[in-house]
Amino acid sequence: MKEHLRNAPIGVLETTTDGVVQAANDVATTLLELDGSALESPIQSVFPKSATGSLRDGFGGDSPDEQSFEEYYPRIDRWLAVDVVPADEHVHVYVRDRNSHHERRQRVEALERRLERMETIDDLVGTVLRQVIEASGREEVSRTICEGLGTTDLYEFAWLGERDLTDGHLQVVAAAGEAPEVRDQLVEHLGTDAGLPEQAAVRTEETQVVQTLADDDDIPRQVRRAAFGRGLQSCIVVPLAYRDTVYGVLGVYAAREDGFNEQEQASLETLGAVGGFAINAIRQEELLFADTVTELTLEVRDDDLPLASVADEERSVALSGAVHRDDDTVVCYVRVAGGGDTVEELAGHDEVFDARVVSDEDDLLEVELSGQTAVARLVAQGATVTSATYSAGGARIVAEVPSDVELRRLVGGVDSVVAGTDVVGKAETQRDPESVDAFRSDLKEALTDRQLQVLRTAYLSDYFTSPRGSSSEEIADALDVTGPTILYHLRRGQRKLLESFFETDPETPTDR
Repeated sequence: MKEHLRNAPIGVLETTTDGVVQAANDVATTLLELDGSALESPIQSVFPKSATGSLRDGFGGDSPDEQSFEEYYPRIDRWLAVDVVPADEHVHVYVRDRNSHHERRQRVEALERRLERMETIDDLVGTVLRQVIEASGREEVSRTICEGLGTTDLYEFAWLGERDLTDGHLQVVAAAGEAPEVRDQLVEHLGTDAGLPEQAAVRTEETQVVQTLADDDDIPRQVRRAAFGRGLQSCIVVPLAYRDTVYGVLGVYAAREDGFNEQEQASLETLGAVGGFAINAIRQEELLFADTVTELTLEVRDDDLPLASVADEERSVALSGAVHRDDDTVVCYVRVAGGGDTVEELAGHDEVFDARVVSDEDDLLEVELSGQTAVARLVAQGATVTSATYSAGGARIVAEVPSDVELRRLVGGVDSVVAGTDVVGKAETQRDPESVDAFRSDLKEALTDRQLQVLRTAYLSDYFTSPRGSSSEEIADALDVTGPTILYHLRRGQRKLLESFFETDPETPTDR
């Protein structure tokens, strides 16, 4: 072998025209893991074998033709690029290591597949989210989520379990995908303490990921066997939660191990959060229009309650209403005699973020409380606080809750942030639904002619749209009155309309 070939940076084998190896440089010896017996041996026995056998075929005739190919050689675990170049009396076989190139290509292909998968998942989740938001009932929400996930090529099976708030057990309300045996086994074990990931998701309020179902001994054997029979190898279970309440779980099963990466988990958790919000909103709507609700009266004992700390024999504190913000802060509107002094007293409490006087005349205060308060816990669990009266050392709170709510859990949520809680009253309340015509009739009686005229003109002229179609000045010109007069009647009219909807205390004067 000539000197320049012996010192070449690539592997070089020199053979006779019939394929007997005459020489090999050091690079070829290292790449092909050759020993001294390689010389004077047929190249077919020296060179590692590949699946396609291109080199053996090339030397199968009288004299090989010039050719190039790239193949994987299992014995040495390498990809090699091979060039066969016949010379006058010899054949040179050039060999280059292509492992790094193939590893890079495999990484790129894997990233491309992963990106394509994530795009598909995000598109799927986005579609399901839009459908969930438009859903009109809990069953439709559940069916939409399951069908959106379980009928695609990404997953084999998806099911949604809603939590019975009376006993905490999960019940299958929707499922999609070809895995009836898995569903049957889930139904059989949901009423027990079986160690299902779905039950753990409810208990911990956190997502559960099982990357290899067959190896998880905590899951009942019958469930694992049913999953194996359908080729299901991994699963993820996402809680359907809103604020402090888990309404159910979403279980998704895939036909591959390690089937759920972090980005995929984040997308499905987003879907779970929206599903929890949708279920909560529908439950609130059902509560609003329900014929029967449970009225719960609680006595809360705690000397550290901010609103109770400013109450005494001469100063009563009564809650008019509460609004729960997204950051778990509760904005309370309370009536306190001597409100100005009360603001300064409340400012010293850690649970009070802010307080201000809304109306000196009505002794109305706005107080922002942390989520670690009794009222906040009730609202977060779907209750509607209808009244609360604070006194030194505690409070008496009346709330309406859905008839199927788990009262023990609800009271426990309140008890976790106060010194003590007693249920002193529980009654099923039958509502007498008011017809639309009756509502309109009562509202017309409450509104003055001028207020009704101004509200109707503002509505028809798109004053309440965004952006506004008309300004208050333009409405004033249309009715030939002054701008301040229009604003006065708009405020009074809107107040009466809102009072009719929110059912404020009938003794509260509204003609202001």
